[in-house]
This record gives sequence, C-alpha cells and structure tokens, in this order.
Amino acid sequence: MKWEIIKKFSSKNKNCFSYKDVLAEHPDMDRSYLSKVLAAMVRMGMLMKIYRDSYYIIPLSAAPETYSPDSRIVAKCLMKGKGYYIAYSSAMYIHGLMDQPGIKTMVVTERQMQPSTKIIKGTACHFIYHTSRRFFGYLETWVTMQERVMVSDLEKTIVDAVSKPQLCGGLIEVGKAISHANERIELQKMFYYLARNGSYAAIKRYLFLSDLLGMEWTSEHERMLEGSGSSISLLDPNGPDQGKKNSRFGLKINVELNSLMDPE
Repeated sequence: MKWEIIKKFSSKNKNCFSYKDVLAEHPDMDRSYLSKVLAAMVRMGMLMKIYRDSYYIIPLSAAPETYSPDSRIVAKCLMKGKGYYIAYSSAMYIHGLMDQPGIKTMVVTERQMQPSTKIIKGTACHFIYHTSRRFFGYLETWVTMQERVMVSDLEKTIVDAVSKPQLCGGLIEVGKAISHANERIELQKMFYYLARNGSYAAIKRYLFLSDLLGMEWTSEHERMLEGSGSSISLLDPNGPDQGKKNSRFGLKINVELNSLMDPE
C-alpha cells in the first residue's frame, strides 16, 4: 500500500497531496488503516508531513532528515485548491528577472492567511492578501520537471512590483526587472493591467522608470500619465517622505537615481 500511494500520486505529477486525496483514491478502504499507513510512511522517511493532513513525497535520492521541499509546491499544497498565485520577487525569479530567489516564497491569496508567514521544514512562504480587484493576471506555470503552480504572468509581475517594490528587493530591483522584461512585455496588456490594478502610484512609478530607462514613449504612455491623478506619491514607498518633487510624473523622488540608471 505504501508504494501504491507513492506511485499513484507520482504518476499524476503530484509531489504534495492530502489525506482527503488518499481517501478519494481508496474510497473502499478503512480510514483508520489509511491514517496508520500514512503515519508509517512519515516515520520511514517516504513522506514529509508539511501541515496537518498534507504530505510531501521525499525523493528516493534525498536524506529525509535534511530534505527541504520546494516552497512553491508547498504553497500550492497549503492553499488546497483556493485561489493563489506565486508573485513579487518569487515570480520575478521564475520569469528570469532576478538572479536569485528571495528567502521567502511570495504568495498572493484571495483570503487573509494567519500567520502571514509559514515556515515548513526549512522553507518559508509569505502570504499577501489581494482584494478581488487586484487578484488577476496569473497562469499555471511549470516550476519543476514534474509540477506546475499558479504564477503571475510577466505583465502582472511588473504591475505588482511597482505597486509594492519592497516585496521585490526594492525599487532598484524593480527598475532592473522592467529593463530586462522590456522586449517581452505586451504593452497593451500592461496598460490594461495597470488600469485594472487601480493604483495611481503604481502607474506613476512604472511610467517614471520606463522614461528614466530610455524606453520607447508612446501616446498610450502619455494618455495613461495624464489620467494618473494630481496627487504626489513616493517613488519608493519604503523610503523616507522627503526629496524633490517631479511635477510631470507626480512623484517625490526619495531615492538616489544614479543606481537606477544602471539596470545591469
């Protein structure tokens, strides 16, 4: 039975599964017996119990005592079918916009998660709640040879980044990401996402950084800038409330710009 469970879920490319999943696969078997089988598999190092009734298959080549599961798949397992997507710095890494993944896997959810950070077997998932207005722009993406998870698409990754640069390594990293993504971005989708996101500050940051980095400026850029409101926002929301005001973009330039001019 132990190996049958492993083969069943491995054949479906599911490294992570729940007790309910096992019951669904074996509806005629005694529940207490299945519980004992799963407990024995954990003791034998075949499975890792990551949260309540959720289990992660430990590869045969790994040492059970030191093995750390892929946090992106752990996040998928923890959400148990509820709406989520991998976002911010974690999505930037998946899209090739950052060289190194962050310490925590950033996960956007449709509901509040408590605690907001969960540490499981050496991996950390940080959950960020988005209202329904901002919960969009994601697709199922391969993150390992066996499994796919929901990840913000390229344009939504940039939109989220200019909304909360502090979750992406800071404004300099966001500027680098915009530069690296420039030739792959679908501008019409980007503008639609920025409008749907509903943050004037995010729009201003994206347009300012695009202009600063010498990207093509179109009539659509200008139209979006004209509709971005008259309030003054901080270029870096995590920085001090000080600096020179840029009246064209409606931003207070509260960070050193020389470092932003070098996207490499």
